[in-house]
Amino acid sequence: MLPAKSTSTLLTALLIVTLVTPSSTRAADPQRQRRILYNFDGDSCMSTRAASQGPVATTLDDLKRLISEIAYDGSQVDTMLVCTNAQVMYYPTRVGTMRGALSSAAQREQWPALEKQRFENMNRFFEAGIDPYAIMLAEAKKRGLEALLTFRMNDDHGYDFLRTQFKQDHPEYGLQRATSLDFVHQEVRDYVFLLIQEAARRYQCDGIELDFNRYPRFFGGGTTDERVSKMNSLVQRVRTMLDEVGLERGRRLVLGVRVPTNNARSSATLESSREIGCDVVAWTENGWVDFVTVSEFLFANYDLPLKPWTEAIQNVPVYGGIECVQRPGKKEDRLTPDKYRRAARNRWRDGADGIYLFNFFTTREHPTDAYDPPFQVLKDLGDRKALLKFPTTVGVPDS
Repeated sequence: MLPAKSTSTLLTALLIVTLVTPSSTRAADPQRQRRILYNFDGDSCMSTRAASQGPVATTLDDLKRLISEIAYDGSQVDTMLVCTNAQVMYYPTRVGTMRGALSSAAQREQWPALEKQRFENMNRFFEAGIDPYAIMLAEAKKRGLEALLTFRMNDDHGYDFLRTQFKQDHPEYGLQRATSLDFVHQEVRDYVFLLIQEAARRYQCDGIELDFNRYPRFFGGGTTDERVSKMNSLVQRVRTMLDEVGLERGRRLVLGVRVPTNNARSSATLESSREIGCDVVAWTENGWVDFVTVSEFLFANYDLPLKPWTEAIQNVPVYGGIECVQRPGKKEDRLTPDKYRRAARNRWRDGADGIYLFNFFTTREHPTDAYDPPFQVLKDLGDRKALLKFPTTVGVPDS
């Protein structure tokens, strides 16, 4: 018989192996049901609420209502994701720059009403000791949802309130656009890793998604193999970090990825994703990621080329994304309930393991033409059998 100390050491070692090694990943985290995954834009949900017309002051009850809107009786939403960054971070950060912190008084005067209201709301929450994202995550878990963070890997909206001290101090690390970074530099990959680590440690989440589709450009040069090698090292590093945090918390943390489209020009393919630096198939084969989401960029595509992904990736779930509009600006291009069902039917047809909704509720942002999204579809988009019977013709174009 081993001495008590040796037995304890052995049990600790076995626990580490169980939680960390890729070969035991599936056993440690059984494939859970994710019928619908719902992505919250972390700024839009801080400046809008139900039946609001454009930007409004928000309260603690409004934050909780965001979750109750998607987790009502009969809803098939199983996973909630909330975004807390866009180069800048949306909370007081020690690693990066908080949103709007580098904007001058004159620039703040020029901000759109939505950004002014969001900035005011967020300051009010944090000054009162309330972290709105912690509230949303806790409320989601209270209602039985998986609660994940989603991290935008290289957001490039370009607004002054998204400027970071890191980019300001190191302009040589940037791509051509205003806020994006060039991942060819080790310093950039280190910085992004530290931001992800800070978020994962700050919040009691069930894991994190790396959103490579916001925005889908990472390297200003190098060969495909060089880009893949650099990005592989970052994804593996995040996986190792999540295993360490999970070990401290006594549970395994999930890592998901949303794959990049072809530099926003066309839908994601296995080949174009790898050319950009994201060898997603290798990530799944190495046991680094637990799910993959394939989606369009900004606008709904009824015939998203999902099937090659579901055929190539067999060891983790592959989800099909749906955006909230076909094109910007016109009422007829909004996704009605039947348009959502049509898109979801095609995702299920092509082998999706679930439906991923992006920007679903951001329809509330518009100052003169805001509208609530069709929450009723959350009762049926996740029902594969029912959706496969949905009519192929409902007055909706195929593309």
